[in-house]
Amino acid sequence: MSNFDVDIGAMDEVIFRLQGIVSDKMLPPMAKPASRDRTVKQQPYLRTAIAITGLGDIVFNKVMEKLEEVFLRFANNFPADSVSGYDPVLHKDTGFNVFHAHSQYFTKVSTYQDKSDNIGFHPLVDPDNVLASMVGDSFIHAIDNKVQFLCREILPDGIARYYSYNPASIRIGDIVEISVAFVAFPAQGNKYKFVVALRGILVLDQEAREKADILRMRLRYTPAKRQVAVLCRTKRQLYKGQIDIEDTQQRMARMRLNEDTVHNSNTMSQD
Repeated sequence: MSNFDVDIGAMDEVIFRLQGIVSDKMLPPMAKPASRDRTVKQQPYLRTAIAITGLGDIVFNKVMEKLEEVFLRFANNFPADSVSGYDPVLHKDTGFNVFHAHSQYFTKVSTYQDKSDNIGFHPLVDPDNVLASMVGDSFIHAIDNKVQFLCREILPDGIARYYSYNPASIRIGDIVEISVAFVAFPAQGNKYKFVVALRGILVLDQEAREKADILRMRLRYTPAKRQVAVLCRTKRQLYKGQIDIEDTQQRMARMRLNEDTVHNSNTMSQD
């Protein structure tokens, strides 16, 4: 979908922005493939994709309704029943509305776009030049394939700062704002396929997700049971047998004998 821009004298693409929570994603960077030949065959289908949800939020659901109206207005510019592809889905686990958007990494070289239209990949998107190595005579990475990845930081003075962000750091549960455009591609049988083209992802907040990750980590941690030291004291056996008893009796007898001797000696000395 586009509007005519009087200032530049050309058609300008209309961008829609939608905020939500990341529920699914397929983001760069792309890992080095095990088989290059297989990856080349998949080249036309390689894409950046994201899905966001409002988890039942009323504002999010109203925005989804507005996007349906936009699609209908968009489809009215084509023959009846010739446009297909807009298919909002419900999350398989929660049942909440989910909004999908994607962008292909490559565009096929044609009479409308040649190799001079290749713009290359951002270092954060393709740090190992895996995608750049696929650019050739048949496919290029054009302006319509580009997806911006940004992060917003609120400074102490309240001013927002925006900077390039590593897409590998985006996680499910992050709050983001996605920028999308509505595009229709010719299909077979005089039909057109409606596509929600992803143009950018702006990370708004990751703190809530990080706190939830910490709580999950704590739940997985099971403290070891406290080992209580128990002092086991065995009661000493006073007598082991008859021999010990007789030996004790003999010692007691000698003690009495000694006492009598001491007493008699004292008496004699007094006399």
